[in-house]
Amino acid sequence: LALIAALSVAAIATRRLATPLLSFAKAARRFGGDFHAPPIEAVGPHEIRQAILAFNAMQAQIRHFVVDRTQMLAAISHDLRAPLTRMRLRGEFIDDPEQQHKLFRDVDEMQAMINAALDFFRDDARLEQATPFDLSELLLTLVDDYRDQGIEVAFSGPSGLVYRGRPLGLKRALTNLLENAVKYAREPSIDLQALPGRLLIRIEDRGPGIPEQQLEAVFAPFYRLEASRNKATGGVGLGLSAARAIIREHGGELRLRNRPGGGLQACVELQT
Repeated sequence: LALIAALSVAAIATRRLATPLLSFAKAARRFGGDFHAPPIEAVGPHEIRQAILAFNAMQAQIRHFVVDRTQMLAAISHDLRAPLTRMRLRGEFIDDPEQQHKLFRDVDEMQAMINAALDFFRDDARLEQATPFDLSELLLTLVDDYRDQGIEVAFSGPSGLVYRGRPLGLKRALTNLLENAVKYAREPSIDLQALPGRLLIRIEDRGPGIPEQQLEAVFAPFYRLEASRNKATGGVGLGLSAARAIIREHGGELRLRNRPGGGLQACVELQT
């Protein structure tokens, strides 16, 4: 009887301790995938409540830091437009057509970079609340969008796969990856795979790929491969940066690797 009583008390105490710890861990994972997740309710023993309060304070500080940084960078990018406009007006008075053309080309490139930065910093998808949605249907929507443009994108994967996240943000990230496959390569395809505890989305193509030493460097903001520095291909080097930022805001990861036989694979891993 004494042993049974001791085990019962131990089980109750363990449950009282484990339940708030599990809730704490679940909320911490949720914050990793949802920047706007609400604070955690402080319940449980005194030590756990103190840890939860400290986590809530840290979460609020991170949110304020990200918002302040984003607003500051957006303001800087916006303010750069004025001197660029003045440069273009003064360029109208340059008599040398060749020098005038070079100046306007540089101004246009800087303007494109500023516009892309403003779109990145003021991305409305970052304000989107996480919600359950059909990931398979979202990918099929992308396939249909490209089919309307006369571009065939192969798709393979299960149907009715529900994932909790921000659909607008994920759609933008996956669109950036598909745009690269369509613009710089051929035979774009999407493969969706459900594994225990995670989802894999592979966007593949057949093309020149990326030099091995640059597979990580291309994620740096405004970094472009030498072959893409022309008006025909466009781009300012923010597409992959934005895609990885969005995936990581969902608690996932984005990696690139070259495919055997030529081509590139962008692998998106999301936790479920």
